[in-house]
Amino acid sequence: MKRVQSSADLIGKISTYLQIVSKDSHSTAFVPLAEAYRQLGLLGDALEAARMGTAMLPHFCPGFTTLGRILAQMGRIDEALIAYTKALEIDHQSQSALVGLARLHLVRGERELARKILYQAAEFHPDDELIANMLVAIDMPSPWQHRKATPPAEASPAVAPASAEPVVSIPIPTATLAEIYAKQGLTDQAAYVYEEILRSEPDNRAVARRLAELRGFPPSSLPAVVAAPSSEAVSASPAKHQLLETFERWLRAAQVRRAHVQ
Repeated sequence: MKRVQSSADLIGKISTYLQIVSKDSHSTAFVPLAEAYRQLGLLGDALEAARMGTAMLPHFCPGFTTLGRILAQMGRIDEALIAYTKALEIDHQSQSALVGLARLHLVRGERELARKILYQAAEFHPDDELIANMLVAIDMPSPWQHRKATPPAEASPAVAPASAEPVVSIPIPTATLAEIYAKQGLTDQAAYVYEEILRSEPDNRAVARRLAELRGFPPSSLPAVVAAPSSEAVSASPAKHQLLETFERWLRAAQVRRAHVQ
């Protein structure tokens, strides 16, 4: 009964937030709207709300942290990394973005990178209990590490060839890794990572623009494929009309769901 009541409360909140954003498409209410959808498990609606909200408010950090959280829950880790990185470009001290980014790197097995981000977060938020607990947990050994079987004493040590080389862990080139290099003043390394990204994503305009900045090229020298879209291509009228239609569709759906749980 408690679960049903909680769902009813969330649907009621969704209706309220939808009415707000339908009247003002630049309202920050899209953040709690997307969060309510996420908590109900409606990840598709949550993602759509977050994407439209960040498009309308591209300099609102909480919008991108919410977008990152939703993408992470959907398992779209690379996209979530981009969202959290964008949030940190807006507010480099954002607790939610730093914690979210650290969690993603832990998911990818990049423990050292996660630790570095958490240390940075602890400097900005020294009294944050969540960050402190994550730093403690990240250094705790896995419970199964001490359960590995010990090889018998008579086992031959000459199984592996003498010329065997150690396994080297090569970091996956991501925009996050590039920006970490850039913030440390290692522009050559940052540019190299962006070049590697462009090898696999040659049409990525954002990466191309950032690479041009690092190399000191003027924006006018960028090829047409990475140029900013024209004002005609981003005309506000059709976009706003589509936005209102979406909000109205969500509002009708929320009213139907609310009627079913009452």
